[in-house]
Amino acid sequence: MDKKQIVVLGGGYAGVHAAKTLHKAFKKHQDKVEITLIDKNRHHILMTELHEVAGNRVEEDSVKISFDRIFSGKMVNVVQDTIVDIDFKDQHLKGERASYAYDQLIIGTGATTADFNIPGVKEHAFYLWSLDDALRIRCHIEQVVKDASREADAEKRRQMLTFVVAGGGFTGIELVGELIEWLPILCKENGIDFKKEGRLISAEALGSILNMLPEKPRAKAVKYLEKKGVEIKLNSLITQVDAEGFTTKNGEVIKTKTLVWTCGVRGTEFCEKLPLTDGKIGRKLVNEYMQSPDYQNVYLVGDGMWFLENNKAVPQIVEAAEQTAKTAADGVIYAVKTELGLKAEHPKPFKSNFHGFMVSIGGRYAVSHTAGLSLSGFFAMALKHLVNIYYQSGVCGINGAWAYIKHEILEIKHGRSLIGGLAVYKVPSYWTTFLRMFLGVMWFIEGVGKIQKGWLTDTTGSKVYWGSPATTVADAWASASQSVAETVASASQAVADTVAAVSQTVGPQAVASASQPAVQAVASASQPAIEATSSATQWVVDTAASASQTVVDTVASVSQSIAESGVVEQFAPPLLSQPLAIFTWINDTFVAQAPYLFQLMIVLAEVGIGLALFAGLFTFPAAIVSLGLSVMFLIGALAGKEILWYMAVSIVMLGGAGKAFGLDYWVMPYLKKLWNKTPLAKKTYFYLDEPEFTKRQMERKLGKK
Repeated sequence: MDKKQIVVLGGGYAGVHAAKTLHKAFKKHQDKVEITLIDKNRHHILMTELHEVAGNRVEEDSVKISFDRIFSGKMVNVVQDTIVDIDFKDQHLKGERASYAYDQLIIGTGATTADFNIPGVKEHAFYLWSLDDALRIRCHIEQVVKDASREADAEKRRQMLTFVVAGGGFTGIELVGELIEWLPILCKENGIDFKKEGRLISAEALGSILNMLPEKPRAKAVKYLEKKGVEIKLNSLITQVDAEGFTTKNGEVIKTKTLVWTCGVRGTEFCEKLPLTDGKIGRKLVNEYMQSPDYQNVYLVGDGMWFLENNKAVPQIVEAAEQTAKTAADGVIYAVKTELGLKAEHPKPFKSNFHGFMVSIGGRYAVSHTAGLSLSGFFAMALKHLVNIYYQSGVCGINGAWAYIKHEILEIKHGRSLIGGLAVYKVPSYWTTFLRMFLGVMWFIEGVGKIQKGWLTDTTGSKVYWGSPATTVADAWASASQSVAETVASASQAVADTVAAVSQTVGPQAVASASQPAVQAVASASQPAIEATSSATQWVVDTAASASQTVVDTVASVSQSIAESGVVEQFAPPLLSQPLAIFTWINDTFVAQAPYLFQLMIVLAEVGIGLALFAGLFTFPAAIVSLGLSVMFLIGALAGKEILWYMAVSIVMLGGAGKAFGLDYWVMPYLKKLWNKTPLAKKTYFYLDEPEFTKRQMERKLGKK
């Protein structure tokens, strides 16, 4: 039986979500179903972050996620081709490279900028609806500022330094926010004071900006923009654009060389020409299951579909794209499983569940309204980052989340992030070379020391005390303290008894001598007192000496006991008085079952860590083991304050310290390449950079295409 062919056209937010949903449903039926995603690019583009590229906050790679990263390890075949037509009757898509048959089709070709047929917009304005658009804007702004720095004519110079963003929606205001931060930096690099010479204008046809937000966050956004010097021109419908500027409905003429048009979107030209029932503004009509009324096996999702929910058109936002994709994918799953005789759940009609809206105004400020709560500033920006991290982790796991953190925080330029440039500065790895080697030597010495003490030859495992040794040490010191206390108390009592005896001796002699002449009485009384005092002094000295010897003997005995017990001596006395409960559980559950094995593991681990760190080989895993051992020693009450140093340095070693004057420079790239080829790496998204493919995998991949 031929496989059921499911084709997803378009790799945007809707297309990717639909394909991943289909994979989850059919991953156990790969012999019966084939899923193909077709897109003209080889990357999924993060459309909501394009303003950051246009405003030179991040590089273009930060908004591109290759389909290989998203679908490696999945049953989704990705084909790079441009579809020029669809034959719905014969169920074929005609591309520039090939033709593709389908049984079920999901169309998610997105949208394009709407110019509303205003004269001159298409010829003279810049759009922001693709990565190429964003790069074109950035290059133009860089060039026009350079030209302005060389322009002697004041009027032309002012025209060049006037930047206008038409449209007060999310895209427009987010781009304005980027230009607020970038233009002063760019102008300064070219010897221009933007604050004195430049203009940044937000032109909106309606009476307010950010109309999808409540009044409170809108007002805060306006206040922030005005504080940063942005001219907000409301009720300024642009009626004509030319090479020198534009004219508004109220007759105002603004001279500029830079007009970015973000005044709305419509369905793509490709989608609009499809022989399907039309909706409005170039979008195609669908029912509550995202099906075209013309063909039950054709679905439209995202910005290209037209559906009224409660008499309102579904908005063209990311959440709507993903939710319509889920509805369409569920419909396809039901249809295919029913045809294959598999158990299937009837799809549910579309019901939107939008959580809110977030708008960044540069890299340091944002406003948001989510779940009924309005935020601004730091917390709104943090929320936006968290949502983006959540999305990227859903698309390509921890790999995507980490990439986002690097691009948006750790590698940001000019401190244009939530925390400024605090996390941007990088210390060259060669500065950590000596620290790495020193840590390695310390671990190696500890391991060799244990070998010399018989840790390898004592097969009983008596050298391992992962819990009980801490109790032994604590008990020993407690016993010593008790012995010292008792000895000191005994000495104190002896001194007290001696003083009492002196008083008893002196008292009667002095009274008996009272009736004699004063001189004789004094002489008579002094002699016994002197003798008694001398005797008492000698007693005190002897008693103190005895007590001191007792203390010394007791401490020496305890120290000897600890040394003989095999406790990790270099960390005594411990920071913790007793091990934590989790350590005791590990000791009782695992270590007690094979003490010699764990004893051997400790020695080999310490020696291995030492050699690896010294040579700069496998530095990252060695640092992980170093950190793990240090934590175990600490929570087991086996470690003193020195262990904190071990832990701190181990963390530093995680930053690629082995690549400077270490073997990792050659070894790690090779291992990374091998790992990235494994099915496990692809399945878990736990690869570095881009996934790799073996020769067989590549042949299979190309064969499917």
